[in-house]
Amino acid sequence: MFKGLLKFFSLFILFVAAAGITSFVTLTYIIGNEKSVVVPDLVGRDVIYVLETLSTMELNTKVKGSEFSPRIPRNRVIFQDPEPGTRIKRGRDVRIVFSKGPQLVAMPSFKHLALAEARIQLTAMGLEFGATSTLYHPEVEKGAVIAHVPAPGALVTRGDKVDLLLSNGKEPKAMMMADLTASPLDVALERIETMDLKVGTITSTPSDTAERNSVLDQFPKPGFKVTRGQTVDITINRSPRPDDESIRTGATGSRLFTWRMDEGFLKKRVKIQLVGDRHTDTILDREALPGEELWVLVPTFERATLFLYENGHLKETRFFD
Repeated sequence: MFKGLLKFFSLFILFVAAAGITSFVTLTYIIGNEKSVVVPDLVGRDVIYVLETLSTMELNTKVKGSEFSPRIPRNRVIFQDPEPGTRIKRGRDVRIVFSKGPQLVAMPSFKHLALAEARIQLTAMGLEFGATSTLYHPEVEKGAVIAHVPAPGALVTRGDKVDLLLSNGKEPKAMMMADLTASPLDVALERIETMDLKVGTITSTPSDTAERNSVLDQFPKPGFKVTRGQTVDITINRSPRPDDESIRTGATGSRLFTWRMDEGFLKKRVKIQLVGDRHTDTILDREALPGEELWVLVPTFERATLFLYENGHLKETRFFD
């Protein structure tokens, strides 16, 4: 009987000890949990929210500095340590870095810069090329910047677009179109060139009351306002041959036109145009050396007028009948 009681008391003591250990572990875990918290996600939150939240959780706010950020507004969190979701004890520090907002720079002046140079500077500043518009300007060269938006001195951030106003150069002066009618074709072409106009379409039609190869009509008409670079179409007195005349007459072969460049040191751009009754062809357009001799073949079965230009200026007119 004594052995039975001893065994009972032994089991009772073991049970009490186990229960005590379990209670101690459970209580320790509960108390431990009450002294730790999970760090919240603070990125993007403003300073007031951060201070209130960490203070309520009995955590210390430690500001480690501030940095520029193109995405997160000023005075909001861009970095935190420990990371969100980390369990730490109350009273520990949470290190915070706040945003200064996007970095602002003063817009420089691009006035008088060529478009290519303005593009280079915009790219270097991290700005984007926006819309362009053009305007005549008496002092800014063609293709250069007159003004831009944002204006010089304005504060801009990377990624902002800049719109440019470009110059078309000086506005062409309007002048009265000269009367070319009755003038020989070569004289009319020289007059067009001296007015800084361009030769447009040359057509032909027969007339018994005017000199052959003289101008019968023109567009724009005499007295109309024209501007530099505008084209002028003319009609000359010449009877178009039938399309099959070369076949009926059996005409074949070519005529040779030669031209020797002046002596010197620089190349010149030579352009030769052949104007027939129903077409205009460019038969030569290249750079020629000083003293070089140029040869061009003109069909014998076609009446045509040959025009030779050097660096854009009419140098020779030749009629082939």
